[in-house]
This record gives sequence, structure tokens and C-alpha cells, in this order.
Amino acid sequence: MAQITYKGMDRNGQHTFSIRVSDGYGADGRQRKKSLTWTSPPGMGESKARKEAEKEAVRFGDAVKAGTVFDSRVKFEDFAARWLDEYAKIQLKTKTWTEYEKQLVRINQAIGHKKLKDIRTPHLNTFYKNLQEDGLNRHTGGKLSPSTVRIYHRLISSILGKAVKWGYIPYNPAANAELPKLERKEAAYLDEADARQLLRLLHKEPVLWRTLVTFDLLSGLRRGELLGLRWQDCDFDHETIRIVETVNYTTTHGIFTDKPKNHTSIRPIKLSRSAFALLREYKAYQDGQRIRLGDYWKGTGRVFTAEDGGHIHPDSLTRWFATFIKRSGLPKVSVHSLRHTYASLMIADGIPLVVVSRRLGHAQVSTTSNIYSHVIQDADEKAAQVSERFADDITPGPVKGKSGKHITLAS
Repeated sequence: MAQITYKGMDRNGQHTFSIRVSDGYGADGRQRKKSLTWTSPPGMGESKARKEAEKEAVRFGDAVKAGTVFDSRVKFEDFAARWLDEYAKIQLKTKTWTEYEKQLVRINQAIGHKKLKDIRTPHLNTFYKNLQEDGLNRHTGGKLSPSTVRIYHRLISSILGKAVKWGYIPYNPAANAELPKLERKEAAYLDEADARQLLRLLHKEPVLWRTLVTFDLLSGLRRGELLGLRWQDCDFDHETIRIVETVNYTTTHGIFTDKPKNHTSIRPIKLSRSAFALLREYKAYQDGQRIRLGDYWKGTGRVFTAEDGGHIHPDSLTRWFATFIKRSGLPKVSVHSLRHTYASLMIADGIPLVVVSRRLGHAQVSTTSNIYSHVIQDADEKAAQVSERFADDITPGPVKGKSGKHITLAS
């Protein structure tokens, strides 16, 4: 039977309870005890807090019996290191956990020294507030955006959530954190006129970049998917490609191949004849390159390669496209904007959202809907005007009411 002692309410309005349970008897015959301090989330009343403390006491007692209770005095940075090794590096994509590793440097500076058991929601609120101060953005010298602050929060919440699951702490203090409101930011894309101008301007560019950018506009692939495409993934007879690999880059791992973002990203995509005509032309060029270089050709099997057949550095494409856009006179867009353009043109053309979502490889249609809400709204407004084509044929006339008498509609 657990022993629960109410310790009172702190200045943040949180109720604290001491929970002690039996852990059997030692060799000396004396009973061993394990204790836990449980603090209610902010704003919870004392009566409800007591009920939650009782539930927590049951969970804690079960964990003690199962031998899964660990030392909550471990520091956050030490547990985060274990989380990286035992969870993130096993379950997550290399590029994902590498980014987490970078973010943990800043997080550990703020709360890494704190013991897991001592971390409270107000500590996290203070950290998130500090992230929004001027000078924190290393690129602009300004503030971090609300979306970036939320990225830090998701990482902290994931780590602390695992600490709960692994029996280090009773609840996740990040669950009730105060987060900045997201700024509504529309995805940057080109309209049809600018997309056509882009294709015309590309005619004067080197064959590799011309083909890469044009094909991306015709397929809507992510950068890693585009560079990871192999010739064996291209079905020329049925004009279909299959996305099964990506090419990525991190400073610690260099260029490496990986699986796509999620299981729905592994997908077949039916493309236009123009897209495959482009691939045929480019394959002829690449075959010529391979013959000229002979033994010096690096056979990666990728559709888009460097001059020697090796992998293209993902950032090379990003840099080249940024320079091209700067001298093109087109609106400022990125490589990823080609994917947004592809999706926006499909939506504007009336393609069902579920089809657009599937072609983009989104895990959920709601993701597509959220990203392209502004395009969907524009398409919806145009759809509302479709019925106007019948305007001249709609003439007010007599309508019979329930009594059988004619009712004249106002003209």
C-alpha cells in the first residue's frame, strides 16, 4: 500500500505530494522503501490533484514491483545523451537525429544541468521566452521564429516523454508549456506565368541544372528524392517513376543515402510524356559522359549525377538555383518552391486533394490541406463562380406556395 503525503502548494499553484511504496525487504530483514515526489500540472485544483496523486501512486507501485524505476536525479543532458543513443539513433532518420544533436547544444545550455525530477513547466516557459529574444537567430541576428521555438519544444517534450515511459519521472512537464503562436506563412511558389518563364530561361543553362530543375517542376519531388532517383526506378514503358531512396547531407556524415521521409513517401508517380522525353534526352547525354570518362566514371546508378557520375551535393543544387533566381528576375523562391508550384498548379487545375497528397507523398491529406490552404481557397472562389455561367438563364417567375396560390419573386 502506497503512503501519500500532501506537501502543500508552491508559488506556481502546483500541488506537491510525496509517494512512498515498499520495495520488499533487505538482507538485514528491514523493509526497503522507494519514494517519489509528484507535482500536479499548473491550475489543477487540490481535490483533483489528490485523485491524480493516488493514480500516480498505483503506477509508481507497479513500476517498483516490475523493477523499472530509475533514478530521477539524473541530469537532463545525461538522459538526453542516452535518449540519442538508445532511441533516436535507432528509430529516427540520420538527418533527423543529427539536427536534434545540434539543437541539444542550446537546450543543454539552458536546462542540461537540471535534474529530471526538478524540471518544471515554468523552467521550459522561461527557455522558450529566451529563445525569442533578439540575437538568437545565428543567420539574421534577430529573433527565432515561433515555428523554430516549437521545434525545440517538440524535442524537449519527446525526451521528457521518453523519461516518463522509462520510469524516470512521473509526468512530462513539457505537456503544459506556453508556446508562441504560429505566424501564418504561405508556401512560396510560382504562378503559371512565372513557371513558364522559368522553363524558358532554363533553355540557356547547363544541361544538368536545366534538366534537374525542369524535372523537379514536372514531378514535385523533394530535393533528397530528386537526387536519390535511380534509372532502375524509371519505367519508360509506363511513364512511371518510383521513389525508394533519397540522397542527403550532414556535416558529420557527409553525403549519404537513406529511405524516404515516411512510408507514404515510398510511392509510384505517373508522369507526363514531356517529363519522360526530358529523361530520355538527359540519359543520352549521361551515356555520352560515361563513355568519355571510361574507368573514371563513378557508377552510382543515379539519374542526376555530377560530371563524373558521382553524387551531387544537395547544397550544390540549392546554391545554383538561388543564384539562377537572383539573375532571372523571377520572384524569390527556393528549390523546394518547385514542389509547391507543382502542387499549387494541380490544385488550381481541379485535381482532387487526395490525389495531390498521394503524389506528394504526404502522410495525411490534412498536411496537404494545411500547407496549401491559400491555394485551395483561391480555387474554391473560382469554383463558386462556375454557376454564374447560368446567370442569364435564371429568370424570376411565379412560384406556387403551400396554398396553391402563385407567389411572385421580386425581380
